[in-house]
Amino acid sequence: MTGIIVLVYKSYEQVLRYVSQELSKVGCEHRVVIVDVGSPLASAERIATALGTAVTAIDAATVDRSSGLFVIHSPDNLGYARGNNLGVQFLLRHFPETDKLLFSNDDIELLTPDVVEQLGAKLDEMPAVGCIGPRVIDLNEHDQGPEYEATTVGRSILINALIPFVGAGFFSPPASAERPREAGEAYIVGGCFHMLRTADFLAASMFDARTFLYFEEEILSERLRRVGKAVYYYPAVRIRHFVGNTTSKHRSNLALVKTHLAGQWLYYREYRHVPWPALAALKLSAWLRLFLVYLADRKNALKRRANQR
Repeated sequence: MTGIIVLVYKSYEQVLRYVSQELSKVGCEHRVVIVDVGSPLASAERIATALGTAVTAIDAATVDRSSGLFVIHSPDNLGYARGNNLGVQFLLRHFPETDKLLFSNDDIELLTPDVVEQLGAKLDEMPAVGCIGPRVIDLNEHDQGPEYEATTVGRSILINALIPFVGAGFFSPPASAERPREAGEAYIVGGCFHMLRTADFLAASMFDARTFLYFEEEILSERLRRVGKAVYYYPAVRIRHFVGNTTSKHRSNLALVKTHLAGQWLYYREYRHVPWPALAALKLSAWLRLFLVYLADRKNALKRRANQR
């Protein structure tokens, strides 16, 4: 059985659309767990009512095992890693027979209707693979990933130092750039929609709960490698990802950058084990980036105040 974990943050119409229009395409045996985080209980109750169910307590001793959908709630914004881990723990407590886990955003369209079934079948064929992801495209038909190699610490230092001046687009490949599209091993696949074998996810100690919104895919890849499992890109099946719906709900650019840099530091220090001179340079570049973003945030705040007068 496949467990589908959908992490929700300040979402209503979007998650309803996803469950009713997209997850209704899934034909294999599955259970859906919606994890509503960072909102009042009324938010989760509203979602559950609209979907014809009720909120289930996280620590519920028993659940209706005939139900295919559960909504659980945390008033704290747990972030990607902790929120998804919570969904997995709930699912396995009540459905220990779950042998595959699909982690999905709610801003997804299944362009290949049986994408879940095909990913599961492909995963069954490859015991050395612990994580598999489909081809992910955006609204402009541009591909999102995969990444075939890990980003070096030197490149991350350069990005930290220059991105406040030149923007993120400077470091992205042109949308029209030729990329390999063959199925095969990758470093990471899109975290917005990827499937893992449950046993491998647990052997890799799940997502690192110290991350919040960034570097979960890279850290998961490293954790899987430690237990002898690979990540696989399978472009024969496709989904569309409506980009930016999560980060757009966080107003402060500075807060997002702090979150990104915290994940970056953890990744290079504990998972890539880069030498201390490189770590020192990484830290200095992070401080520079934070300072410049802080100045930009202050400037924008002053402009908003002036416009309101």
